[in-house]
Amino acid sequence: MLVESITFLFLAFLILLLLVVGFETVGFKLSEALLIFIGSTFLFLTYVWGVLPVPSILLYFRGSLGFGIIDVPLRVLLFQGLFTVGPRNGLAIGFDLAGFLIPFFISVKMVLDNRSPVRASLIGIAFIAAISYLSSEYVAGEGVIISNIYAIAIAASIVGIVLSKRQWGRVGPIAYVSGSLGVLLGADVVRIGDILTYQPSTFAFASIGGAGVFDAIFLVGVIAVTIDVIFVENVRLINWIQRRLA
Repeated sequence: MLVESITFLFLAFLILLLLVVGFETVGFKLSEALLIFIGSTFLFLTYVWGVLPVPSILLYFRGSLGFGIIDVPLRVLLFQGLFTVGPRNGLAIGFDLAGFLIPFFISVKMVLDNRSPVRASLIGIAFIAAISYLSSEYVAGEGVIISNIYAIAIAASIVGIVLSKRQWGRVGPIAYVSGSLGVLLGADVVRIGDILTYQPSTFAFASIGGAGVFDAIFLVGVIAVTIDVIFVENVRLINWIQRRLA
């Protein structure tokens, strides 16, 4: 059992290392790749093993916009309301650290430093948002359900390749920004109105990116860039072979 556990951890570490290196080859900085894989994995395992509480950020509660933290399993809820905008029911809305904040922070950073140019980002986000909207639906009491994450991820990877115009250092950022923010906009943000109309009989927490590392906002960007890493490395290999044979 001990040998199997060590082998599993070693293979998991090796896969994470390969992904980090691969992401660097298509435009990611080392710190960003480490934050996506190591940071998110740490948050996930911390939550699963119960080592440390990993609260979500709370933005809406009992009809008021404000700021606070919430940890449903530990029954912790601290909130300061600022503006009353809806009915005073048990609905709470917030976002998850791994599932929302990490992809959002990295995406904005990539747009600001022009690794994902503004024009390409807007086109990619709009395209993926449309696909995400058509591939998802809001189910009262369950949240936003996305039917096919992999199709959206493949579309985001293609967007990265096309809009990068063979500048391989921009493929990853464009694909990641388009995938992450596209899903956020098309599946979650446009359905805020539907979520606010939900009238729970008891307490209900709607979390953007609430599935953590298994949320579509997180997964689509990661899968899209992983596909692009494979594509770009194959293109580079073919080019190398062609130069050797010329």
